Amino acid sequence: MNSQLTTHRPTHTAASSLLELSWGIFKVGAVAFGGHAALVVMVERYLVTQKKVFNSEDVLNAMSLATLLPGPMAVNVVCYLGYRLGGWLGACVFFAAIAAPPTILMIALAAWYYQSAGQSGAGGSNLFVLLAVAAVVLSTGFTLYKKQIGKDRTGLLLCLGALATTLLYRGFAGSIVLILVGAAVGYLRYRKESVPSVRMPRAPSRSAVNIFIISLLLIILVGYLLGGYRFVPYGPWQVLSVFSGMSLTLFGGGMVIIPYMQSILVDELHWLPVKEYVDAIAFGQITPGPILVSVTFIGYKIAGILGAVLATLAIFIPSASLMIVLAQYINYQQKGIKAVFKGIRPVVIGMILAAGVQLVMVVPHFSWPALLFGLAGLAALSFTRLNPIYLILLGFIIDYIF
Repeated sequence: MNSQLTTHRPTHTAASSLLELSWGIFKVGAVAFGGHAALVVMVERYLVTQKKVFNSEDVLNAMSLATLLPGPMAVNVVCYLGYRLGGWLGACVFFAAIAAPPTILMIALAAWYYQSAGQSGAGGSNLFVLLAVAAVVLSTGFTLYKKQIGKDRTGLLLCLGALATTLLYRGFAGSIVLILVGAAVGYLRYRKESVPSVRMPRAPSRSAVNIFIISLLLIILVGYLLGGYRFVPYGPWQVLSVFSGMSLTLFGGGMVIIPYMQSILVDELHWLPVKEYVDAIAFGQITPGPILVSVTFIGYKIAGILGAVLATLAIFIPSASLMIVLAQYINYQQKGIKAVFKGIRPVVIGMILAAGVQLVMVVPHFSWPALLFGLAGLAALSFTRLNPIYLILLGFIIDYIF
């Protein structure tokens, strides 16, 4: 499959295949601990290495675009890949599959938390799970390096620069600068060797839908920036209003968005005290999927299960829809654009490797058995066809026993 975006009208056979793939995505979503990088690389291993419905360029191109857009990068990428396979139905199916496991788990944790008078349950050892996830991320980074960079010296320098910069500076601004540097270097270095441009086919029926979606997103964004959520009654509708606007203004992901969300939810709206907000973030860290699943916990506090579901939909769907619409107008086979993304890919690979190193750096304490477990897992993932899900489950079992 080439890297150019295509859409499909799902037939009965295609729908069955979509459901089969979504079950695999669901299983990934249930064990993808370690943040957006771990989630994306596990999806990449499943769809590229196991199922072979995409190539690694497709996923890296999606990651490159998602890095520049608001919202959770991992969920945006998954929804985009679902759209590539089955149009908007595919995007919805993949979103439901990737979001359901952490959402269900977070609702259960929120119900337990408030029934037990706010006793935080974020404690416990996760040493082996952390190292298992780090092994998955690093092995995928190495595999992508071999496929996409190989002996290309320019790619090597971009990758190493991104790796070092990400480890030393974790801010969103640094990520944007790296992507822009990669794009500029790629355009200057690879444009002359790119294949001739391929004209991108346009589907006329797509325009009306896209105009409607962009118009709706623009209304949400403007309303949020003007503070319209302050005039919405407390409850489910305010949850929907706040988090849908946040979805289109959250750049950077991960820990970068924590103070921003606190300023709105705690300081301005007074939805919950600081302690409960910190506990929500802690639960987001110990559950699979992106840390933004913490909003499910907060939505539950405001309006029960309905609030939790609305918060989850609102924080993910607007930004994912924006990425899907914008991606339709990028022809990855066009000469200049192909060169740009060829320069961005080594940067993204460097960021993936940095994410794996960062996971190793935050392990709670040193342990020789854990270190050997992590190294053995890295070797098994790199040189065998071990499913990473089994390695992570094994890490869970060891953490639980010891």
